Parts: sequence; structure tokens; C-alpha cells
Amino acid sequence: MSFELARPVRHLLLGSLLALASGVTGCSAGANSADDVNPEEATTDAITEVDHSAVKRQSIGNCWIYATASWSEAMNKNATAQEPNFSESYWTYWHWFEQIANGGVGSSISTGGSYSTAAELINRYGVMSEGDFIASEANSEMSQRQASAQAAINASLANGALKSATARRNRTTVRKELNAAFGLADPVVQQMNRVFGVSTSKTLDKKASTAGTKISAAKSIPVKVWDAKTKKDVTATLADAIGTRSGFARSGPLAWNESSYPSTAHERRNFQKRFQVALQHSVPVIMSWYVDFNAMEDGGQFRKPPTTPGRQGGHMVVMDDYQVSNVPGFGLLPAGTLEKRDAALTAALDDSATIDFIRIKNSWGASRPDRHFEGGYHDLWMQYMNGPVQQCEVDEVTDIPKPGTCFDSTPLESIVLPPGL
Repeated sequence: MSFELARPVRHLLLGSLLALASGVTGCSAGANSADDVNPEEATTDAITEVDHSAVKRQSIGNCWIYATASWSEAMNKNATAQEPNFSESYWTYWHWFEQIANGGVGSSISTGGSYSTAAELINRYGVMSEGDFIASEANSEMSQRQASAQAAINASLANGALKSATARRNRTTVRKELNAAFGLADPVVQQMNRVFGVSTSKTLDKKASTAGTKISAAKSIPVKVWDAKTKKDVTATLADAIGTRSGFARSGPLAWNESSYPSTAHERRNFQKRFQVALQHSVPVIMSWYVDFNAMEDGGQFRKPPTTPGRQGGHMVVMDDYQVSNVPGFGLLPAGTLEKRDAALTAALDDSATIDFIRIKNSWGASRPDRHFEGGYHDLWMQYMNGPVQQCEVDEVTDIPKPGTCFDSTPLESIVLPPGL
């Protein structure tokens, strides 16, 4: 199967140049057989809370890159009123370079990662638009090049130019193999060499210059976010939102960080209030959760834990909206409708209010007549997100859970929020 699933990995380090945070996500790339989804239309309600960029469809297990791209694109769009299209393939290229050159890979590349990994890749290598990195995919929903590049690099690692440890330590050789695998045009390679050097001896966090190229440093990408301290919208840069790495955290006045979903009902309600406030101020919230496709119902909704474990894995997305009921004085505040009443928004944060579901922008594609994922947005009901679900060790070939390996887990794992929330 070409269906990408997460493995039960929680720690992965890629060497001295790029240390990855815990919580590596392998990513669920979406169902691939006609029997995986009920033949109904997916959620098509108007999306009103966050001004997102266009939905894309991952072809390999790098949802964490797509989620981080959606996050950064939404903030940039809010600042510029222009539709950005940052290249996930560009960041995937550098993620693989880090693995290989720093001795963090065996006979095949890993596609899994985390928000912290993505943030550090952007900090070190900046941003390219999709069309500037791979011109033929400028307007593509899904990158076919990533999948073919993965196959090419895995072949090189197993039996080709990158088979030996010596070759993998040669950064010029690694770059040459990656350039070929991604089918990069000579002008693109020349720009990358100009900024980073042929052997990648420089990175943007070490004052490499992007002058004369179409590579942009994070400090040159404008974003607009809501500052919880001043309670105002702030125009800053993507570098400000990323901050600097401090252990497994990110530091800086506007640096976003990851928070884990707690275990008690009271703590969970307080946690929910944090992402409610963010969404009320049109802030894109990255979320990590665990997918079991046996739970997916008509319209691509996840309503409750499945009775029998199915194909499953970790996944990262961006929140768009939520639906809340039992709001004191207001009752139901439905998703898909922009709520402008201050009193209603305040009441939605009451302890007695109940989050029904979270609406997310996904990376499984916007228009999938074969899969019926119309719109690219899914509703994740809290009955499912609170679990428990049976998380299992899966067969490496079939992605089917192995009997006797399952344990109870909570699907909602963590969110990434700005400081003060």
C-alpha cells in the first residue's frame, strides 16, 4: 500500500546540525482504496474563522511539513492579503539532507517529523515558493515529485551512490543525489549553492545571504498574529513566530510552542479554551492527533472511537473552527458561522460550554472524487478526540494492526500556540 502511517516513535535525533524534538509524527496520508470511505460528500460548510491558503494533498508521510506550511501561509496571508504557496518539497529536500548527512538514516529515508523540526528547517533554510523550486508543480494540489524522489533516494541509500557511510558524510555527494532525485533545474541548484554552498557549509541562521535568489529567509516573511499579551494583532515575521531553539522548546517574545493535551476533564476544558481564544482571533492552530480510519464516517467525519482498530497512524493538521454547545445564554454556536458577538464569544469560554467538534484543514486533498473528500476539511468530534482508541503496532507491509499489541490512547495529542495562550 502507498498509505503512509506513523510508527510508535517518540524520539529521533538527526545529529548535531539539526536536533529534532520529541513527538515525531509519521503521518497518515489518507485512504487509498475505494472501500476506505463511505460514499458521501465530505464537509462543505463555509469556512470562516481562519483565512487559510488552498488545501494540498500529501503524497508521502510528511503531514507535519504540510501543517507547518499551512500555518505559516495563513499568517502570511493575513499580513499581505496575498495567497502564498510555500514549497513543502523544498523543506522535504532539506529534511532528507539533514538525515543523510548527519548519519540519521539507514537503508531508507524517514518522512516523519514534528513542528519543532519544521520550524528549525525554516530557520536554517528559509522559504521557496512551489513554482520557484519545482516549476511544473506551481499549481499542483499534490506533489508527485516527492514520491518519486523518495523512491530514488531509497534506492541510492540501499544500493546506489549513498550506500556507504563515507558517501553519506560527503555533503556534496548527498546534495548531488538529492538534486537528481527531485529533478531540480540547474538554475534552482545554482541558487541553492549560492546561498548555502555546494557542500552546504552555510545556513541562514549563520548569516548566509539570500541576495539574488528566490530563497527567502524567515526574517523577510511578514506575518500577522494576535498577541495575547497586548490583545492586539501584531505584524511581525515568520522568524519571530518560529523563535529560536531552546532544548525542545522555542524561545522569543512571539515564539510559538507545543502543549500536550492533559488527562483530567478540568484540565482538558482549560486546554480547549486556549485554542478557542486563538481561533476567535483568526490564529491558525497546529494540532497533532491519532487517526484510526475505522472511525471515519460519512462526510469524512470522526465521531467516536471505532469498535475494532483499523489502519491508523499519527497525523498533523491545522485547526480552522470549532462548534460549541451549552453556551450560557446562547445555546449552540455552530461551526462555519463567524460569531461577532463579544458576549457570545466570552460565554463560549465558560466551563459549562461543550466543544462538540474541531474543524480542521487537512492535507488529504481538496477534491477527491475517488475518496469523497470534497473541500479538504474534516470535523473531529470530541468523543473521538478524547478517546480512548486502541493504538496498535502495525504490520510494516499491510499497515494492519497486529493482534495483542494494542493499548488505550487519547487521539488528541498536542497543539501549537503563540505565547500567552
